[in-house]
Amino acid sequence: MAGTAEHHTEIEFFRRQHGRGVIKLRGIDHISDAEKYVGAEIQIPASDLSPPKEGWFYTFQLKGCRVFAANGDYIGTITDVLDLGGPEILKVDRENKETLIPFAQSYLIKIDVNEKRIDVDLPEGLWELNK
Repeated sequence: MAGTAEHHTEIEFFRRQHGRGVIKLRGIDHISDAEKYVGAEIQIPASDLSPPKEGWFYTFQLKGCRVFAANGDYIGTITDVLDLGGPEILKVDRENKETLIPFAQSYLIKIDVNEKRIDVDLPEGLWELNK
């Protein structure tokens, strides 16, 4: 959040409510305290995260992955993962070209976060949307 100093705290509890995450942070005990942080980004050191299950990964691990089409053509590198309320969108950049790819199982051939590579099979219409 622009203009807000970093604030270190701990998560006291987390739950899902109506499809959204709800957390209680230690030391923020009243709504008026919490309102100061509306729009702020929560960061957790990667070293504090539990290792993902076999075949799973954290979304942040997708950033920096190179994306290739089914025919082997290089599409670009993931620079962001956008969460706009539906399926996440992979923002893939190459030189001056941006490609937005829905992060949907039907488009994914293979994800290898260790090799930083994702292979996709995109429908023709998606290419047209990105022009």
